Amino acid sequence: MDLLQECAASFKRLLPYQYHFTIGRKGKMLAFTLDFDEADFHHLAGLHKLRDNVHFLTGKRADIFNGILAGKLTYAQVEQSAYFPEMVSRLAPLIGLETFLDSNEIVFRFNEKMQKFSLIKADYLLENQYQGNDVYLFLAQRANTEAQVCRSFFPKQKLDYTSGQPRYTLLKKEKVNTLTGTVTIQYDRLTPKS
Repeated sequence: MDLLQECAASFKRLLPYQYHFTIGRKGKMLAFTLDFDEADFHHLAGLHKLRDNVHFLTGKRADIFNGILAGKLTYAQVEQSAYFPEMVSRLAPLIGLETFLDSNEIVFRFNEKMQKFSLIKADYLLENQYQGNDVYLFLAQRANTEAQVCRSFFPKQKLDYTSGQPRYTLLKKEKVNTLTGTVTIQYDRLTPKS
């Protein structure tokens, strides 16, 4: 299994899950749900950056994801792109996306006006560590739903995307398996301890 296929297999494990976040700041609470779709993988892995590779730019994103899982689209093909250096830093942290989400407690409400040099459109920014380096996960509302989607994911380079962003306190986080209905409470400051 190559690195790209490993990333896709790791992302596939998240597909039946949702995360329910409750966050607060200055006495106000917000709640949102994060869910996953096969098509989301394309942007998270940085495949949209491979502008010279027709294999990764054409066709439905869910089909590209499944092609990677089946071994039809490979890391070796990605490496051949002149734009490979723009996306390769995402792959190793992407394998650990579930761990990132399970352990994350740092949530910012994202205001793109505070990042004038960024084209990222997002509602929330989650920050966590991967091998001692900051990694950013941007969430945005999925079209025609109330749920959030993983919009972009990459390690911190020069720009600190958290600068000037309002930081929220995580109050509660649940991980829900939508197939079994199992709810795992990962963090809870709302329920009084008895």
